[in-house]
Amino acid sequence: MTIQGKKEGKFRLEGSILLLLVIIISISFDYFILNNPLLYLLFILVCIPPFILSIFLKVEQDFIVKNSSKILLIMVTIIISFIITVGFFISSLIILFILVVSSNLLLVSCWHFSLSIYKKNKLIFIFSGLGYCILNLFLWFAYFILNIFTYSLLFYYLLVIILLPLLLALIGILLIIVAELSMKKKGLLNYI
Repeated sequence: MTIQGKKEGKFRLEGSILLLLVIIISISFDYFILNNPLLYLLFILVCIPPFILSIFLKVEQDFIVKNSSKILLIMVTIIISFIITVGFFISSLIILFILVVSSNLLLVSCWHFSLSIYKKNKLIFIFSGLGYCILNLFLWFAYFILNIFTYSLLFYYLLVIILLPLLLALIGILLIIVAELSMKKKGLLNYI
């Protein structure tokens, strides 16, 4: 790579690191959104394994890479089981739980494919990032509308807790896209 390519490559890497930071912030902050320790524990059990799988796939652990489809199938089965369990015991919070889990899984997918140079993976990156942003914006608006007449300090903190990861994710996604468009324009990057 030329020096120009290294500059854009640095921006891509910074965008990916920012998305990783957003995953950590989002998983931590979602405790306040769910506002239920049992629900948060189920949320952790659903969201952490795909995140760990993504890390192992990125560092190309042989066992994980060879068995990734089997592991993913098991995870999907467990995730669906947890969602059914939540719906059975805490039916009033099932929609909130599904939205929070879905947005985090989309964010993990977005981060996982963020630096890929394969066209299909790049589309997954873009659509999962877009899905994450739409779901979080919906969560923010829903929380704002449902609690608009609540003028407590906690209300404003929760609005920031929902909005901060969204803004950071947008910055990370835009850093990657702008850097890749610049590299593509200069002929330094060709998608496979």
